[in-house]
Amino acid sequence: MNQEQQEQYIKTRVDNQINWLDRKSSFNQKRYKLYRTLVIILSISLPFLTGYADMEKYGPYIKFGVGVIGVIIAVIEGIIVLQKHQENWVQYRATCETLRQEKMLFTYKAGEYAKSTTPFQDFVLKIESILGNENKQWTKYIVQNEDGTNA
Repeated sequence: MNQEQQEQYIKTRVDNQINWLDRKSSFNQKRYKLYRTLVIILSISLPFLTGYADMEKYGPYIKFGVGVIGVIIAVIEGIIVLQKHQENWVQYRATCETLRQEKMLFTYKAGEYAKSTTPFQDFVLKIESILGNENKQWTKYIVQNEDGTNA
């Protein structure tokens, strides 16, 4: 395989996957932290509002508000479980960093690539193995039920 083909593989396969995983990891991290922050803030507001629920003038509204907040918390928690933002964030970040490390080892002919007689072929096999494992992990998360058992 010539240098141009190797560069094309790195650009179209490796770099594209690194960029995609990096973006998806960041997205999932931000979404997870947003939902968790909302749950914390809403949860903290419940005891505070409950203390005012016996007020004659605003009590019924406060009781209704407490109920609505409880429903919102339950919905957000359901979304967190369903969309698996934390799991995706961690998995995508781990795979992204593994690909980056492997690319650096290959680029600088370090590690197993230093003594290999077929460094590019070894690199491709390693990259495809990493991506194959990522796909298996993603599939596992998708088919996993809320209680942690496989469907």
